[in-house]
Amino acid sequence: MKLVAPIDVTGIITSYNVAPSPNPPWSSTTTYALGALVVVGQYDYESLAAGNVGNNPATEGGVKWLNLGPSNKWAMFNKKTGKTWLIGTSTKNPNTIDITFSPGRTINSVGLVGIVATKVTVQMIVGGETVYSKEMVTSSKTATNWYDYFYGDFVTRDSLAYTDLPAYSGAQIRVLVDNTGQTAEVGMMILGNQADIGWAIWGTQIGLENYSLSKSDDFGNITSTERGSRDTIDFDCRNYKNQVGNLKRILRPVKDTAAMYIGSEDVDGTIIVGKLENFNLTFANEALVEYSISVLGLN
Repeated sequence: MKLVAPIDVTGIITSYNVAPSPNPPWSSTTTYALGALVVVGQYDYESLAAGNVGNNPATEGGVKWLNLGPSNKWAMFNKKTGKTWLIGTSTKNPNTIDITFSPGRTINSVGLVGIVATKVTVQMIVGGETVYSKEMVTSSKTATNWYDYFYGDFVTRDSLAYTDLPAYSGAQIRVLVDNTGQTAEVGMMILGNQADIGWAIWGTQIGLENYSLSKSDDFGNITSTERGSRDTIDFDCRNYKNQVGNLKRILRPVKDTAAMYIGSEDVDGTIIVGKLENFNLTFANEALVEYSISVLGLN
């Protein structure tokens, strides 16, 4: 069981093939019509007034401007407007999303969730030499008989974790999300260093919180209003008794932010980027503790 707390990527992106926004940058001298769209920093805004001039969207949000959320470039790194976590946003680009970071520090883990692609490659480059390169294909056959092998559907992974990057402090990290001929998409991407928080055991539960609304009338007809949903995981874990203080030290700083939780790197359903909802621990015996970690997905 691993946890990766993210670093801030704002100032460490050295190459990125996704445009900032389809909307023009806001100008203090331009008069904007009702409904006009602009971009300021990481966010897109919509004008709430006609004759809108000189009102900075970053400071007049909710009065003269509506914050529409992070622009396409930043959607896979930023899910918040103020204190509100948005649902269903992602970064999209034709064919590929190709991004390179220069963290200036040791980074040993990269995580992606909400992937729409055929493969994802993570590379580490030091002094122009590639010292690490791993490609993961996102679809495969899991057939149990010959018919399914030849005619069955492919099983697609939409969450990937790379936790074996070597420890180079001056390295560049390149992430290439490839969906040639279609649109590449990533819901969330995280860079950071992993922390060992025990081991996930049988009993871990994967769920889905559905926010769609259904109403029945007097005759039993049902009207459904489709809304978003979020993944949830309730990890059942074990660890040694002498690690209790360390567990609390690791979990407390990420209680109100997004982090990547990895039950098993081989089971993508146990890889989630989300917010810690609950942590409950029981002293099972003189050597071990058993605990649950509830995570609400933020993708």
